[in-house]
Amino acid sequence: MIPLSMNLNFSSMSILLCPFCKNSLHFDGNRSFVCQSAHNFDLSKQGYLNLLPVNKKKSKSPGDNGMMVKARREFLEAGFYDPLMSEIKKIIDSSLVFSDESIQILDAGCGEGYYSEQALSNLNNHTSDILGTDISKHAVKSAAGKYKNNFYFVSSIYDLPIKSKSLDLILSVFSPIDPKEFNRGLKESGFLLVVSPGKNHMKQLAELIYDTFRPHQYTIEEKISDSFLPISISQKSFQINIRDSVMLGNLLKMTPYYWNTSVEAQKKIELCNEISIQCDFLISVFKSKN
Repeated sequence: MIPLSMNLNFSSMSILLCPFCKNSLHFDGNRSFVCQSAHNFDLSKQGYLNLLPVNKKKSKSPGDNGMMVKARREFLEAGFYDPLMSEIKKIIDSSLVFSDESIQILDAGCGEGYYSEQALSNLNNHTSDILGTDISKHAVKSAAGKYKNNFYFVSSIYDLPIKSKSLDLILSVFSPIDPKEFNRGLKESGFLLVVSPGKNHMKQLAELIYDTFRPHQYTIEEKISDSFLPISISQKSFQINIRDSVMLGNLLKMTPYYWNTSVEAQKKIELCNEISIQCDFLISVFKSKN
């Protein structure tokens, strides 16, 4: 039987599909989810499901590794991105009108779960069933192990094991986007909220690593215009002050810069004990065209 410590939300889990045959998944009353074709998926000790078939993996362990997940958790739980979390929650509470008081939300590319917990829970005007998915098993394991009020599963956002027209809101923070798949999963009244880097996001970090900084280019609306209508675009900018090299290294591991950082730049990071960095976010809200 499921341990009592697992506060699983079975109403939200009812929208899950078998990744093989696309039939509905049903809880068996013990530790597994099964479909009518007898495909079986066991809940992990932490309470998540792995719904990513082996043939959909492009590597043995896709997505963020354990080291990167640990770095994300340490950085985010220090509160550096809390102004962004508050802004997302404010937009949902004040600007989005849903057809029902109880809404189902998917954090697509949820990482270790901080965004889904801090930005999507305890909304003012709605009760929310929160699901999160990521292609990284390490990330989902970390999320499910800590945030027991939400439900997390491993999958690809390009083939979501979610029933069509079942979601009220999809949140995507610095994650890949599949417009057609997101549109399929959203209700006709559903919204897509995308957080992407603004023009000067992480400017000082980039200048520490590279000779020049290339401003970010906003392209989200162009990528999804066939499936979604833009509702609003807002900017949230603030400075964060990092006062030790370990936390700066954690931030680096959260960015694409990490993969292209030279040995010399790594040394600069290790020797930098204080830096002020510009955080520049674009928060875009879209409505499904359906």
